[in-house]
Amino acid sequence: MGYPCIELEASIARKMLEMIPEALGYSTSDIEDAIRIIDKFDEYYRYSTRKFKEYIVPSKSESDLIRGRVIIDRVKLKKSGNYKGVLIVFDRRVNREVIKRVLVDIMRNNN
Repeated sequence: MGYPCIELEASIARKMLEMIPEALGYSTSDIEDAIRIIDKFDEYYRYSTRKFKEYIVPSKSESDLIRGRVIIDRVKLKKSGNYKGVLIVFDRRVNREVIKRVLVDIMRNNN
């Protein structure tokens, strides 16, 4: 389908979303909303399971949509015991090399 996605532990996903705007040189409302969803993980998880929603779609600015600057298409929250995971589905126009660079930076900083 062309939509790159990745599943990460919630705190690592948040770090990644904070680093992407720096790597791209701009920030978007969908990134900010996705970070807010991760910060309020338990509330959004309860909401999504209660409403039988598999994915949560962050709000997107109309100007970002027109410019093709949307980064996050949707997120899925996963919980298993103490594990809190986030599946991030990126917009298909996102530069995959930027995502790879950010992930490499996170891996370097965690070791």
